[in-house]
Amino acid sequence: MSFQTAVTSAITRHGLPLSYTSVTTGSYNVETGTPGITRVSYTLTMYPKHFIANAYSYPALIGKESYMFYLSAANLAFTPKMNDEIIHLGNTYRVQSYQSHMANASTVLYRIIAVRG
Repeated sequence: MSFQTAVTSAITRHGLPLSYTSVTTGSYNVETGTPGITRVSYTLTMYPKHFIANAYSYPALIGKESYMFYLSAANLAFTPKMNDEIIHLGNTYRVQSYQSHMANASTVLYRIIAVRG
């Protein structure tokens, strides 16, 4: 069994279907005075894990409601980025950071830190 297969299987077995919105800021629109924003929504199976930040891990997130989401990179149509949004339990969480994990020279897993708000 490959690492990608194991990651996908574990997330599929224990994860939840969540709404992920990829937010892209485009060029400045002179008529409206704002940048153009494109939102593309996906329903993806992710494993959410609530965590509490402390002075040693993510000190900037102390006192904020934070979740760590695990997302399989298999057949993903985009790469996670800052300010993307995830809806979990009716709340919107904004991506604050993410890490990609590799095996056999390809990305197999994303670990996404998101904050409510």
